[in-house]
Amino acid sequence: MKYFIDTHDKTKGSFPAGELTEEQFLAQFDELEKAAADFDAFAHAAHVNLKEGKAFCFMCGPDEESIRKAHEAVHLRYDSITEVKRVTGADMR
Repeated sequence: MKYFIDTHDKTKGSFPAGELTEEQFLAQFDELEKAAADFDAFAHAAHVNLKEGKAFCFMCGPDEESIRKAHEAVHLRYDSITEVKRVTGADMR
């Protein structure tokens, strides 16, 4: 599996225009997580600022296409999908 970070930003139109509640955001993330399984992908976590309308999702899958398809399946726009390597503090020593 490869790791990816995808970005969402209200100022770029890829995050809902109004302010979401935590419950609304979690419901949307749950939908993404369920859809991801159909494409052999997994949504690990999201780092979000609901007030500013920004989110960074950490996902894994076989390729970028699987991450893109998971987002499309739940009509969730994104700004970018970037393949990343996961590095811990122990890896850097």
